[in-house]
Amino acid sequence: MPSFSHSKIGTFEACKLQYKFAYIDKIKVEAEDTIETYLGSRAHEALEKLYRDKRFEKLMTLDELLVYYNKIWEENWKDSIIIVKKDYTADNYRKMGERMLTDYYDRHKPFDKGRIIGLETQDFLPLDEQGRYKFHIRIDRLMDMGEGLYEVHDYKTGSSLSNQKELDKDRQLAMYSQWVRQNFKDFKKVRLVWHFLAFDKEMDSYRTKEELENLREKTLSQIAEIESTENFPANVSWLCDWCLYKPICPKWKHEVELEEKPENEYLNDPGLKLVDAYVKLKEKIDAYRKEAEEELDKIREALIAFCEKEGVQVVAGSENKISVKTYETIKLPGKNTKERAELIETLKKLGRLEDVSSFNTYALAKILDKKEWDKGELEQLERFWTAEKNYRLTVSKK
Repeated sequence: MPSFSHSKIGTFEACKLQYKFAYIDKIKVEAEDTIETYLGSRAHEALEKLYRDKRFEKLMTLDELLVYYNKIWEENWKDSIIIVKKDYTADNYRKMGERMLTDYYDRHKPFDKGRIIGLETQDFLPLDEQGRYKFHIRIDRLMDMGEGLYEVHDYKTGSSLSNQKELDKDRQLAMYSQWVRQNFKDFKKVRLVWHFLAFDKEMDSYRTKEELENLREKTLSQIAEIESTENFPANVSWLCDWCLYKPICPKWKHEVELEEKPENEYLNDPGLKLVDAYVKLKEKIDAYRKEAEEELDKIREALIAFCEKEGVQVVAGSENKISVKTYETIKLPGKNTKERAELIETLKKLGRLEDVSSFNTYALAKILDKKEWDKGELEQLERFWTAEKNYRLTVSKK
């Protein structure tokens, strides 16, 4: 019975060639880990130890947790671990882990909410009635909160914070939710919880039965695509720097070969020379463009000042002329300001919020500019906007 996991399907989605190397050819690589995944593994192990001790009525102190974390960091470290961001050392990442665990400990101690019923839970979820396919279930921490409420907890140590829309579409924890539904008869609801340790932030999501059924069907469709795929092209992206198979990827062949050449061959490589020449010329162009744009802005300001002083709108050159027209735009309060919130509240009271598509600033500015609403309504909104004077310069032949 073929089994699939979130990471396995995710690898296929990100790069089909990486999927082939990892799951079909099963190629062993020299570098077994990146520093990011290494940090994640050690943080997970430390938190597993914390909650495992808690199940035995032993509460680790923060110092004990950090000592254990540093111990397993040293015991498992290998010099082959890839550090992509060369400005940072392994010790920088180790200290990041300490900070994450400290923040988590301080936020959640004494860890007495709910009953722990699973740590690093290992099982499989059948995906079809015939039992041909299954989904690998590995829950970081499963909690029984009482009255049929279960919580699936997942620890994230990455440097990016997901938004709510992304979490509401997340496949991994949603599949875990389905497993909980099937395995606990008193189930009523499953809360999916993400702990973004780098940000000391907790976010959650829920799934309906219909959403889970749609996900199951979509997952089976993805599996069918994987099994029918015969061509596995590489997908070059920013993720390549963290790929363990980069040294054998044909898309990165030149870089790998270059690094293996002796210095004299390295410096005379035709590809290297072309790239260096391209970058050097591009830097010159970018610098010139910046300088030219700054000079153009100065001349533009001088032209506007000349027109206002002389009371003219058209200025003649030797072969061309430039017309300088003035116009006003509506400026509204910026995002996340008190004035913006008050403006939205005023629009609600006036029953006009839907007229601007639940607050589309462009639509509102257009309405205010053309005075499309009643005079009384416009007067209530006057304090929220200012008119900005702008200029449009048009070049034409004389």
